[in-house]
Amino acid sequence: MLGIENSVDRRMRPRPNTRVNLESLMSNESSRTSSSRSSSPSNRSPSPVQSEYIPPEAVKEESTVQVCLRLRPNLKNNPVRLAFRIQDNTLLARGSDDNSTERQYTFSDIFNDSVSQAQVYESCIRPSISNITGDRGATFLTYGTSGSGKTYTLLGTNNSPGIVPRAIEQVFVENSNLISPQPNLKIDKTTIQTLDDESVRDEINKVQAMKRILQNRDNSHVRMKSIIQKEHAFHPKEDPDLRVFIWVSFVEIYNENVYDLLAHDSIFGKRKPMKILSNEGNAYIKDLSCVYAGSSEDAYNILQFGIQSATYGSTDVNSNSSRSHSIFSMTVVSFSVVDQQINYSVYKFCDLAGSERLKKTGTVGDRLKEAQKINTSLLVLGRCLETVYKNQKSKKLAEIVPVRDSKLTMLIQSALLGKEKFTMIVNLYPTEEYYDENLNVLNFSSIAKQIVLQKKMTQKHHRSTRFSFFLAQATSSPSARIDGNRLMMEVERLKQELEHEATVYREQLNEKELENQFLRQELLRQELQLRNELTDDFESYCVQREATFQTRLKQAQEAAALPYKSQIATLNTKVEKLRETIMDMEYEEEEYEKKLAAYQEELRKYRDKERRFRRLTTKST
Repeated sequence: MLGIENSVDRRMRPRPNTRVNLESLMSNESSRTSSSRSSSPSNRSPSPVQSEYIPPEAVKEESTVQVCLRLRPNLKNNPVRLAFRIQDNTLLARGSDDNSTERQYTFSDIFNDSVSQAQVYESCIRPSISNITGDRGATFLTYGTSGSGKTYTLLGTNNSPGIVPRAIEQVFVENSNLISPQPNLKIDKTTIQTLDDESVRDEINKVQAMKRILQNRDNSHVRMKSIIQKEHAFHPKEDPDLRVFIWVSFVEIYNENVYDLLAHDSIFGKRKPMKILSNEGNAYIKDLSCVYAGSSEDAYNILQFGIQSATYGSTDVNSNSSRSHSIFSMTVVSFSVVDQQINYSVYKFCDLAGSERLKKTGTVGDRLKEAQKINTSLLVLGRCLETVYKNQKSKKLAEIVPVRDSKLTMLIQSALLGKEKFTMIVNLYPTEEYYDENLNVLNFSSIAKQIVLQKKMTQKHHRSTRFSFFLAQATSSPSARIDGNRLMMEVERLKQELEHEATVYREQLNEKELENQFLRQELLRQELQLRNELTDDFESYCVQREATFQTRLKQAQEAAALPYKSQIATLNTKVEKLRETIMDMEYEEEEYEKKLAAYQEELRKYRDKERRFRRLTTKST
């Protein structure tokens, strides 16, 4: 039994699949009028009008993971046969055997050994961090064999900065007018946290403590900043409504344990593994040190502090080989003052440890254990990419992406699952000696290149309804064209009325703005007058209070001096009595002196008489 036709619904009503575009219909009315006059209405059948249906492919904006290839220069003295050739954006690989099949690998960009760090950054990194308020973030990953130049691409040198110093300079230069000097907003467990004054001081002290601890501190930042500014044209943004807060974190994954490189005890070797947790599908590290960077110099010092704590070792392939995966993250928090909205973007820069063959690297003991852990985590990363690719190609039930099988994939799962931008820079040492290792790297990257990141666009999907059928029938009749002309005239009239009303409203708006401006000035004047009155009242109140206090002070002084006044009066009376006594005694003393003088005179006279009497007696004898 044949099924019901698609143009008929369950109630046997017409349900055409086409829709009518009135605007295009009316605009083409004049061109269709001449052709309609030559044909009779009875001989015409209503032709279907073109639908505005948007296919599902147009609803999504698809883009593959950006995978770039960079070739390291051959630095050995003895020239060796190169096993790779570049043809546009395709790498051609052929082994030493002449009968071997030539393999082709396509990349987003291929950079030969003469391409500078600035060119790599402009092509791969800069477009992904130009918009801090619209994107969730991005993950940048360097991958390759040991000694292929991954760390050089990521960090570079003082004279040839890598993508991390350039990204730091871009973020801070473009937001130089927007960066807040105080770390008031912070991301804590994937949520926004407002810091109080004490916490703000603590965050500022963290950076200062790192600068004091940092060893071999020099002016390399100034030199690198000058080089980057010459090679790139970063322009500051102007947005007075926006405030930006930049936080930096730095971790490493060593032997499948996550360590915080910015913790103060990490530089002394007392490190503890950290836990990775998840909040609504977003992975974060518990108790991770997140340091506020108020300038590019602060961010560069924080980076150098973390590099000193990273784990490096020597192998037969590389004398200073990274023995861990390191992830440097910049979290850019933006706050809109007007809208009171907060957005944040997280930019992760991952320096993966090199994939190794134990036979060539000669690793034993601890180096062997490190290499096994590195290869295991890289294998899990490859499985995740392969699973994502299979899920996109297969229409069956999607497989679970094994992001929880490795600490590395747990931390970058947002990029692996297509929630944010993902850029991979594959580093290759294009010599025949490492041909097999390079093939593994290329196979790995070819899978990542085919992964499609899908972002839903804001286009609306128009649904077809049975009203479209009746509308198509109505627009095909001769009277519909007359009604259409009347409708067009009515639309024009309404447009003129709308423009007139808009003009009137604009004039009223200007008047209201002038009135508001006058009211603001009047409000300011009244506020100034009120402030002056309050100031005068407060000043008179202060004068009155001062007078009252002076009176009370005088009374208190008098009350305090009153007991002492009575004592002073009593003492004065005693003094007067003593003075009178002294005067009496002085008078008596004068009298006694006069009597004494009289007694002395009588005594002298008596003695004179006695002497004369003795002489007379002596003579008579």
